[in-house]
Amino acid sequence: MSYHGYINVVKAFIDGCVPPDGVPTLLEIGVDRGVTMIPLVAFLARTRKSFSYVGVDIKAQEQVSIMLDNLDLTPDQRACLIEKNSLELLPLLVAQSAAKFDVILIDGDHNYHTVSEELKYVEALTYPTSIIICDDVFGRWSERDLFYSERPDYEDNKIATRKVETEKHGVKPAVDEWLSSHPEWHMYQPIKGEAVVLMKR
Repeated sequence: MSYHGYINVVKAFIDGCVPPDGVPTLLEIGVDRGVTMIPLVAFLARTRKSFSYVGVDIKAQEQVSIMLDNLDLTPDQRACLIEKNSLELLPLLVAQSAAKFDVILIDGDHNYHTVSEELKYVEALTYPTSIIICDDVFGRWSERDLFYSERPDYEDNKIATRKVETEKHGVKPAVDEWLSSHPEWHMYQPIKGEAVVLMKR
């Protein structure tokens, strides 16, 4: 996952919205090469304050784990990369009623089925002040499906979600449907051409 300018948006949100005595918690779905995870964990590490960062991907890349291992974290600073399908992990996190996140970053499979399923769990994993950053709502995967299980370098990946045929396609219809059934949430796009932020009104 890569959010480009949104790394600074997340930093500002953590600085301004997470209580000083609170522990920032972040969940990233779709870590890929760690382009977002590593800068954010490094930023949080420099504060020397407690935090928890959970990254999940169907293919945990070795270089990301190596970079995480080489960051100077204190014992109270936790960052982990989990190789698992998000549709398996999210229900497990919901079952742990204490598992909630200030920031959830969604950029795994770029298709209607997967994003619809992921969004079913996020409300139970957020605080009233949490934000959800969802990539690909606009752009090439807005109304087209991409299943990583169909990509050449993932064809042998046993935990990737297999293609599901649906009437709707792409990330945008999934997000639009979720917002229509959750009127207390709204969407805005602080950086044109980038991901969208979902937050409560």
